[in-house]
Amino acid sequence: MTRLSASTLALLSAALVSVCLATAQAPTQPSKPLPKPKNLKVLPAKTTGDEIDKIMKQYRGDLGVKCEFCHEGNDDPDKINYASDENPTKEVARYMINMTADLNDKYLAEMPDRMYADPITCGTCHRGAKHPSVFAPTPKP
Repeated sequence: MTRLSASTLALLSAALVSVCLATAQAPTQPSKPLPKPKNLKVLPAKTTGDEIDKIMKQYRGDLGVKCEFCHEGNDDPDKINYASDENPTKEVARYMINMTADLNDKYLAEMPDRMYADPITCGTCHRGAKHPSVFAPTPKP
């Protein structure tokens, strides 16, 4: 069920790299690569553990949540079962990832005279909140 196109993955990766570079600190020692992820159903199967880590950090920031919001487990990241599908929010997240990819690949990519190139991300609507707020325009006097 991999639905992300190469262009969407490239846009997401570029955004994540920008965020990581902006907040990066000099490492004290080289870190080992993260293990290969299991049970990927939306993101490409060839995605590395380090790439998943960057993507998940972006999602956490976009939604203002911790890992256990979507993954089975608790506050200790070492005890979270990332591959499990027991948390129903994980399936909602997969749906939303596909929706975002569709918006970028099917609609924005084909928009005539598009004035900007920024992709839609989870943060576009969520703005750091678990659930996006409903927009209510200020009434005109």
